Amino acid sequence: MNDESARASQIGLILGNVVGWWAILWTVFRGTTYTTTLKSTWSGSSLLSIVDTVLATVVSSVVAAVVVIIAVRHLPVARPFLRKFVALLLLMTMLSGGFYFFATISHEKKLYSSLSTSLNQENQQNPTTRVSPLIEVLGLPYLSIDGRGWQGIDRSGALLTLIYPFASMTILPCFLLMLITPSFLALPVFWLCVVLSVLYVVLPRRAWRWMTDRAKLLRKGRA
Repeated sequence: MNDESARASQIGLILGNVVGWWAILWTVFRGTTYTTTLKSTWSGSSLLSIVDTVLATVVSSVVAAVVVIIAVRHLPVARPFLRKFVALLLLMTMLSGGFYFFATISHEKKLYSSLSTSLNQENQQNPTTRVSPLIEVLGLPYLSIDGRGWQGIDRSGALLTLIYPFASMTILPCFLLMLITPSFLALPVFWLCVVLSVLYVVLPRRAWRWMTDRAKLLRKGRA
């Protein structure tokens, strides 16, 4: 048990450092580049927007996926870290509102129209400053992390600065999930994901083992 606890602590520390350092590096990048010459010209501002979008939407998702895969490969010793990581991502995702936003507009059958608007609006307003369609598509999940609801209690933006790096880790997978989910199932799928995440965090390991055993018995009975 001591060896297992030591391994769990070591793996959790390594993976936690990966997540923490990524959040710090991205936050530092955004803070420093917004105050440098990148923002002083259109080309610099455009470059910053593109790099920021790719980092937030793609790299954050890749970091989260790699961390989860490593944790799953080292189960059960990495389970304590994985449960904390799922709890963190669930909290940040709910606070940001991005996943719920996608589920809502998908339920209203507006997700594809929103995507089309995102692709065309910038080019219609500024035909001389065309942006790559891929960047526009990647920017939609990122922009769904809405900061307007926080303005009343977070005028300095400090809370959003903490939320963005972790909420961005789930926003692209949530967006892709809603793209392939039928509109009438969008909200049920959203709440199913939330409930399963909460159960994974809250329920003890013994309960999950019992449910797994019951599922295997039911499968054998049907076979």
